Amino acid sequence: MTATAQHAYDTADDLIEDYHRRGWTDGLPIVPPTPERVAGFLAHAGLGGHEVLGTVPTREVTCTAEQVAANAVMAGCRPEDFPVVVAAVRAHLHPKGNCHSTTGTLSGAAQAVIVNGPVRHDLGVASGAGCFGPGFRANATIGRALRLVIRNVCRGIPGFLDRASFSTPARYSFCFGENEEASAWEPLHVQRGLAPDQSAVTVHSLMKMVEATDFTSRSPEGVCDSLVTCIRANGIAGDSWLGEDGNVVIVIGHEHHRYFIEEGWSKADLQEYLWPRLNAPATSATDRMARIGKPEGILVVAAGGAGMAASWLLLPHLALAITEPVV
Repeated sequence: MTATAQHAYDTADDLIEDYHRRGWTDGLPIVPPTPERVAGFLAHAGLGGHEVLGTVPTREVTCTAEQVAANAVMAGCRPEDFPVVVAAVRAHLHPKGNCHSTTGTLSGAAQAVIVNGPVRHDLGVASGAGCFGPGFRANATIGRALRLVIRNVCRGIPGFLDRASFSTPARYSFCFGENEEASAWEPLHVQRGLAPDQSAVTVHSLMKMVEATDFTSRSPEGVCDSLVTCIRANGIAGDSWLGEDGNVVIVIGHEHHRYFIEEGWSKADLQEYLWPRLNAPATSATDRMARIGKPEGILVVAAGGAGMAASWLLLPHLALAITEPVV
């Protein structure tokens, strides 16, 4: 689908069926991207249709605001969601976001969109119970919009430039907010240099998601040791192109979070405790170094609901987690 292509249909149903035939959907129904809707999205974000949001040089792809707006409409976004989608697309198309590899790999890597700042409340981005799953319009449509851009603009089509052997349901949509109100922890976007009142998006391409359960530890050290064991059992590959700036995202669940808060641990404390243990030499065939170059590469996010003594590990593909402000 190009930025200038327009097609006429007698009914919305005809459009939807034709989009399915042409392979312009993710297999789910879409909202017709009429010129009026697309123009409304662009106006809400203050963008011209031909403004370039990023490129994928290896695919000879240039991604324009109009293309992104069309896919955001298709995904079911509202105009007010569009600036967040724009930030997510900019982050994903950053050179070290490595669109070409993360959307074409056999492993079927997915993109997690983590939302910070006031826009979470403005749009209703879920960060508590069930935040990884269905039922939240902003989460579902923002994450889906990025994936439709990857498909329709960046040519990440299964069997073409998407070579995933199995792929993953996270490729339909994966977006959630950080629960910044859960504690005095410094939010992710603030740790990455933005102001607390600035809304932001971090896009992290992940090889896989792993649940790190620990029902018995009652201390920060105990929970951290469980996280280390789980990460090292799965491994994190290093890469010379990424250098020392590689990332892993650890989503600290509610029941684990409270042990850190009770003992006064900050995110920096977690990073300093985890980093040397993740990078210690391997002790067995099932124990591997994580190869995170510095403590700041361990991105800690608070999210999730009460009840389950678990945190989630978003283990990276060959890309950096990129944070972009929402403007």
